[in-house]
Amino acid sequence: MKKNKVLACLAVAAMVTGLASCGGGEKELLILVPSADHGWTGAVLTNARDYAAELNESGEYDYEFRVMTSDNSEQQVLQMQDLVARASTVAGVVTLPWDSGAKAGVEALANANIPFVVVDRVITDSDVINNSDVWVGDVRGNNEMIGELTATRFLDEYNLQKDEKILVLPGDNSSVPLARNDGFQSVLKEEGWTDAEIETAWEQLPSTRWSRATAAANFEAWLTSAYAKDPTLSDYRLIFTHDSECAMGILEELADESSTIPEAAKVAFGQKIEVIAASSGLQEMYNVINKTHPRWSEFSTYVQDVDFFDVTYPPAMIRNGIDDMNTYLKDGTKIANHDHVIPVEIVDETNVDEFKGF
Repeated sequence: MKKNKVLACLAVAAMVTGLASCGGGEKELLILVPSADHGWTGAVLTNARDYAAELNESGEYDYEFRVMTSDNSEQQVLQMQDLVARASTVAGVVTLPWDSGAKAGVEALANANIPFVVVDRVITDSDVINNSDVWVGDVRGNNEMIGELTATRFLDEYNLQKDEKILVLPGDNSSVPLARNDGFQSVLKEEGWTDAEIETAWEQLPSTRWSRATAAANFEAWLTSAYAKDPTLSDYRLIFTHDSECAMGILEELADESSTIPEAAKVAFGQKIEVIAASSGLQEMYNVINKTHPRWSEFSTYVQDVDFFDVTYPPAMIRNGIDDMNTYLKDGTKIANHDHVIPVEIVDETNVDEFKGF
């Protein structure tokens, strides 16, 4: 048993950026984020590392900032459980959970009275978390507004009708996609759509887990099947993706020679689809919007007449979470109503030059 515990300790320590071996030492503020080398989560990790280094260098705090990464939700839960085992060395935890599967780990922090801030993936179905005295609060982008802004644009600029499909490429099984869908559907309900009408129009593909490659594969399967059933794609004009990576997956699947989608289906797609909506602020997506992407000539073969827009979702919100934890550790002030919401806005061809993505 002792040997297994030591091995587990070493395995967790190996996933820590700059963290010493398990146990002992000064207090630390741990920042737990998914491992990634690109996309939104990659930008979150970069922000976390840069900010931790900056705060450590400042010498203003009596605890050290450390970043821990994990490859999946299970690893992240193990990390949290390891922190509970050495709670006396932990000043607080700022975590961006992989998904809802991390709930058990966050509950362990709460039960151990370790102060925590949850970033992006809000965990709403836990009395342990909601009633915890050390729950500083949640930091998130306005996911509902992403859906609301997208739906409003689909209605006002593209005249979305009840007898056509809304094709959705979702993120994962966390609170984020649910909130974006809820925001979108709330606008439809305000416009008089019934639940039955929304259910009929709503066509959601399998989870992409925010992966460009998975989004491309799911899109490939959908377009091949949809074209076989109806070569005119008569029900489709509007695509709502939950992330810029998903939108890029669509474009790359259309342009890549390795794609198994029939050429005629790609052509039909470009002729029928009017808009592809995304969000997160990926610079590649901004380059598509202003037609400066290095592969635009390839993409434009199929989407020359397709409109694109993106809704901001700043990965720097991890810095806000760290700031909120620092404030709490300084004077006990928690996030108002436990909810720190970062505003979002639409980026399209009219204003894209005003934004710099990640």
